[in-house]
Amino acid sequence: MSRWAGPLSEWNFRLLFGARTISFFGTNLAPIAVAFAVLDLTGSATDVGLAFACWTLAQVSTLLVGGVVADRLPRRLVMLSSDSANFVIRATMGALLVTGHARVWELFVLQALGGAATAFYSPASTGLVPETVPASLLQQANALMSIARYIAFPLGAAAGGTIVATIGSGYALLVDGGTYATSALLLSRFRLTGQSRTAGAPNFLRELRDGWQAFTEHTWVWLLTGWISLYFLITYAPFFVLGPYIAKHSLGGPKAWAVIVTGEAIGSLAGGIAGLRLRPRRTMTTIGAFFALTSVQCLLLAEHAPVVAIAAAAVLAGAAFSFGTVIWDSSLQQAIARDKLARVSAYNWMGAMAFLPAGYAIAGPVANAIGVSTTLRIGAVWIVVSTAAVLSVRSVRDFRLRSASEGADDELEAATVPT
Repeated sequence: MSRWAGPLSEWNFRLLFGARTISFFGTNLAPIAVAFAVLDLTGSATDVGLAFACWTLAQVSTLLVGGVVADRLPRRLVMLSSDSANFVIRATMGALLVTGHARVWELFVLQALGGAATAFYSPASTGLVPETVPASLLQQANALMSIARYIAFPLGAAAGGTIVATIGSGYALLVDGGTYATSALLLSRFRLTGQSRTAGAPNFLRELRDGWQAFTEHTWVWLLTGWISLYFLITYAPFFVLGPYIAKHSLGGPKAWAVIVTGEAIGSLAGGIAGLRLRPRRTMTTIGAFFALTSVQCLLLAEHAPVVAIAAAAVLAGAAFSFGTVIWDSSLQQAIARDKLARVSAYNWMGAMAFLPAGYAIAGPVANAIGVSTTLRIGAVWIVVSTAAVLSVRSVRDFRLRSASEGADDELEAATVPT
């Protein structure tokens, strides 16, 4: 229980944890509402894809701006402003749909605005966590954030599907707007100390350059960011694009895929819980070994193995991804200077997400050209070989996450950083 109570004993972290939990709930509710809203308007699957692309592309293209702003202004204020903007955006979408005045191009524009607003939230959140807990509790705080994310995933998706099916997409988006408003209310109750982070007008290009220097200063940071980006392109996206196809034609249909995805979600929750306690000495080596296990689900899917076997492998993959995220966030927060952390996080987010849309787009055509099973086997082999390659780099292999007792030495410095 102390692993849970430690970070949650801090007032500001409790508020941040509550804000993120309700925000994750809304984030997983919204895609179902948006998809069916677009289908109700046009009946086009292509338009659904465009709606999601508007959000993703706007978010990716705005991340660096969000990182600069989050390093110059109080991060709580940046997150509160992002939540407030998304409240207005979702409430507008919901109102247009409920009143019957929505047009699909309006949803595209509002989706893009929502993605841009969210780009300010993520880097600020990464930078704010170390300001809400002592350094000795940092990993446990990140683990609790991960647990919140993966508990909210099935609950949000289920709530979204139920609301859309019973009273409509517009009302679901109004509920999503309410989650943003609640998150903003919680953030507004922070007990603040210190003054704003910087004064004077920002030089945006200089801020970006300083952030880039901090991002490239540590080889393990930029190298593993590039590695995870290619993982999304070559391994992750093909699994989730081709998996439903194989399930439909060879595994018994949608129920089989639901079992596999549920396994992924269970594993993700387990990985977050493991992050509360486990602190591997060989940090990046452990993450790499876990990620190599994701090859198993690709190979089993390629061979049309029994659903139970694929689902079991999906549990391992979900746990690897979730636990790896906890350790990665903790490592960044320890290694990067506080005043540059949001910018480095923005570069990391942008780099990691850069190829994911392309991965989704090309998985089908590539599978048509070389075969579905071959595409999945390539993804499995790539993650194993590439993991061995990055772990051969000394700065990756030798990186150590400081222990809780070592982290406690940083608490005095952390306490002087303004919230």
